[in-house]
Amino acid sequence: MSSEIRKLVKEGESESVEFKTGRVHLATIAKSICAMLNSQGGVILVGVADDGEIAGVNDPDESMAEINSHIAEQLSPVPLFSVSSHAIRDKTILMIDVPQGADKPYSLDRVFYVRVGKQTFRADADTTATIVGDAAAKLTRWEAEPLPGFEIDDCNQFELESTRIEILDSGRLGSRFLDEDLDLLQRLQLTQRGQLTNGAAVLFARDPLSWSPNLAIRIVSFVTEKTADIANDTLITGPAVSSFHDAVTKIQQLTGYSGRFGNESVEREDVPAYPVYALREGLVNAIVHRDYTLLGGKILVEIYPNHLTIQNPGRLPTGWKVADLKKKHGSVPFNPNIARVFYLRRLMEQLGIGTQKVVDECKKIGADVPKWSDSQDMVTLTLFAAPEPKQSFDLSNGQREFLKASLKGLSYKTIDFAEMTGVVVRHAQRELAELAELGFFTRQGKGPATTYVRTDKQF
Repeated sequence: MSSEIRKLVKEGESESVEFKTGRVHLATIAKSICAMLNSQGGVILVGVADDGEIAGVNDPDESMAEINSHIAEQLSPVPLFSVSSHAIRDKTILMIDVPQGADKPYSLDRVFYVRVGKQTFRADADTTATIVGDAAAKLTRWEAEPLPGFEIDDCNQFELESTRIEILDSGRLGSRFLDEDLDLLQRLQLTQRGQLTNGAAVLFARDPLSWSPNLAIRIVSFVTEKTADIANDTLITGPAVSSFHDAVTKIQQLTGYSGRFGNESVEREDVPAYPVYALREGLVNAIVHRDYTLLGGKILVEIYPNHLTIQNPGRLPTGWKVADLKKKHGSVPFNPNIARVFYLRRLMEQLGIGTQKVVDECKKIGADVPKWSDSQDMVTLTLFAAPEPKQSFDLSNGQREFLKASLKGLSYKTIDFAEMTGVVVRHAQRELAELAELGFFTRQGKGPATTYVRTDKQF
């Protein structure tokens, strides 16, 4: 990420990049965020001078909290954006990622702002009319449409309370405690004309399938890579965040671990077959980007011995290509209201870099680079299991010599080892016993009749 920021600093300010330094007032930052939301989105670097000099900021954590709180309380509607800190040249700066707003127009104290060139301006009457007109002309998103009959009593109260506590703890929606359930849902933009929306049902319905047959995650595991023999078939339902956690846990149970061995030890060190970050990111993206209007379209996870796929009903944003996902890209969630709740609950971090980190995490465990595909109303992420590394064995010279000379399937006695390596029989017994424990031989018989049959295990 530091290289990406250095590139932005080098290229200088533009319609989508702004630098701020010195005593920066929150109101000034809010105007810039409002303008970018109403325009094409962008990035604000706090702690960078107009000429690109890295000045840094004091108390970055406190500054991030203040920005999150101020924007959440002053901008309307509440936008989806992210604030992160980065160390550059021994200084810490803040990066505010502002995607193009999905709920235009955005206002600050009932005033609209726009971005023109390198400057932020208060929108004049004609520009305001255009922004409002364009917004009114857009079709309402499915997640923002009212769901007749769906009421507060149909919501999972535990999920509402968890959301309230986690959002307050994150500080990303201001410091005001939203005590009433309806107040919380209104603040999260999950009401429309006094009625709870489809998005509210996705996030909080006690029984989501009673409102839509699509609100589920199906996880299927197969016996082999090529056959259709099913080992396990699980349907996970419930509020979106709860289903997300349950799905991650189930996938980890089904995929298990990849065994690794230390260079100085034969003890096995177990690590997950798939990076937990990759699983979490893949499922979050599926939930917030999926097209909920596709009939019969559930999120489908298919698990094979050496790979798994997360299939998400929908398509990439218009103009996007699969290759764009492997580099930093703008965040254009298909369901921004649902995405906002995941972000506020700290299940989405800095916008637009999640797929990059998925690639990095897979590389760390030695797995093949993940693949994305987009076809037939389905976006698919393929993750590959970590390979089973070869074990490093701390063998004696005699053990190595005997292994090289022995043949698969043949039986050997202690005396054979002693004669070949020139050690005494007692020592040969210990050496052969160790090789059997490591799986190079199968021990048969007892006492003087004991024999060791060579397996196909290599070293």
